Amino acid sequence: MRILTRNEEIILIALCRLGSEAHGPALRDKIIELTGKALVYGTLYNSLEYLIRKGYIASKKGEPLPERGGKRKSIYTITTDGRESLLDTRQLNDRLWDGMRKADLRSDET
Repeated sequence: MRILTRNEEIILIALCRLGSEAHGPALRDKIIELTGKALVYGTLYNSLEYLIRKGYIASKKGEPLPERGGKRKSIYTITTDGRESLLDTRQLNDRLWDGMRKADLRSDET
């Protein structure tokens, strides 16, 4: 079982939701939409490089765009290992939360 960090989990979920449109700015926007938290590009790109090294995602260059001065975007896709790790993490979270009620989280202090 390979368990992801919360940051890795969020990035992989955003990547899956975006599909073939998963480039840096779109990923950042999706993560902000999903979490409500700002994310610095440097943090995102460092995390993406780390996920590539772990074999959880792959990167390829897209077509050059005139509005970017011919610069090609990196397009990210989740790998089989990434999907399996995401599923392992979800199964663990489901087991951890199974049977928990909101009342169990309330403070006994008054």
